[in-house]
Amino acid sequence: MSAMNQRSGTLQVIAVANLIICVLMLIFSAPFFIHQIEVLRTWPTAEAQILRSDVVVDRISEHEQFYSARIGLLYTVNGKPVTTELTSFQDHNYRKTRERADQFSVGSWRQIRYRPDDPSQARIGAGWNARFFALPLIVAGVGAGFGMIAGILLAVARR
Repeated sequence: MSAMNQRSGTLQVIAVANLIICVLMLIFSAPFFIHQIEVLRTWPTAEAQILRSDVVVDRISEHEQFYSARIGLLYTVNGKPVTTELTSFQDHNYRKTRERADQFSVGSWRQIRYRPDDPSQARIGAGWNARFFALPLIVAGVGAGFGMIAGILLAVARR
């Protein structure tokens, strides 16, 4: 009987650890959700022309690199032209990054959102979609996974 209690106690400790990780990840994802919602609610929209769409290499270390899809934009805010560059996508895979950059053909027009107090800060593809909320959704999803593991372990420990 003592071995059974010890096993149950161990499972409960592991479950609590998983639950703590779950809560921390959900708390960590909240500011990202809030920021994305703030962008959608408070940043005005404008039509921007794609000036440039390139893939550039970003060195992380001597042996590791990312490819980034860099998009150059031109749009008008309060009658004044604004040019800016943003990174639309990053990956270790050149082909995937090139495919993303190719979605923004030079000369085409896209709707963007820009920061009212700093119009050079812009977001392309901002909307109520999974891509725009990807980071907070991934973090919250991983946290929820730890929560499910905690629930399963607590249920097994109570048997």
